[in-house]
Amino acid sequence: MDPIDLDSLFEPWNQALGKDRNAYRNHVERVLRLCTTLAGGELPDPVAFPVAAVYHDLGIWSDGTFDYLDPSTTRAVGWLREHGHADKTDLVTVLIQQHHKVTAAGAARDAAEIFRRADWIDVSLGLRNFGLPRRDYRELLREFPDAGFHRRLLELGGRRALTRPWSPLPMFRW
Repeated sequence: MDPIDLDSLFEPWNQALGKDRNAYRNHVERVLRLCTTLAGGELPDPVAFPVAAVYHDLGIWSDGTFDYLDPSTTRAVGWLREHGHADKTDLVTVLIQQHHKVTAAGAARDAAEIFRRADWIDVSLGLRNFGLPRRDYRELLREFPDAGFHRRLLELGGRRALTRPWSPLPMFRW
């Protein structure tokens, strides 16, 4: 099965992403490359991983919320059903819902744990690296620059903390 084309996944969301499109696109590329590395050189599922990667944070922009796991999942599942990949619904749901889990989402080679670790590596700018050499992450950032992604997360997180201090990071799971 051929991998899913990222441009076709992003196309419907370009307007919603606006000025953050390149920053988010590069984050998605970094997460997918990290998943490939953590999985030993090949994505565990060439459909589920790209779909989950594009949709995992998309609810921030598509639904205008920092409590974005459910909207992101709903939109990803909709895409899967519309494009004949309903059989990937359970896996994509787990990948998205568990990607901000603070504790392990399974064994190191489990799909959800691979995706979770890849996202954590990128969101932490490689500080939480799960054994990935820092130079490998720096090379990845050179290939797919930050483009303001982390600054944008800080802005959105700060805004959420000011408006909902009782729930500053609703996407975290334990």
